[in-house]
Amino acid sequence: GGSVSDNEITLTSGLLDKLEAGDSLMADKGFLLTTHCKQRQLELNIPPFLGKDTQLSAEDMVKTRRIASVRVHVERAMERLKNFHILDFIPSPYFPVANELVYVCAMLSNTLPNLIE
Repeated sequence: GGSVSDNEITLTSGLLDKLEAGDSLMADKGFLLTTHCKQRQLELNIPPFLGKDTQLSAEDMVKTRRIASVRVHVERAMERLKNFHILDFIPSPYFPVANELVYVCAMLSNTLPNLIE
């Protein structure tokens, strides 16, 4: 089997259909679904990257800092979910309920103290 891209996972998961106009989506620079997001009036936040330039513009620096300040909390929330080591190895008989296992772990992580005060 081959690997599946983040773009394909996002499209086939139905995630974009669950979002509402004006919702914000955070992604990396390889996320190629700008058109899909625009059609649904979603805000797509991708950190600026240098490309050929040697320095980011002042506007791009502000955007990068804004995205990074939120991204750190997203990463912390994902780390909480990873701490449920039940997800480290899911035996094949449990594959049909893997989504439910992840969901339960996510709900349990929501019972932990707030990440942001």
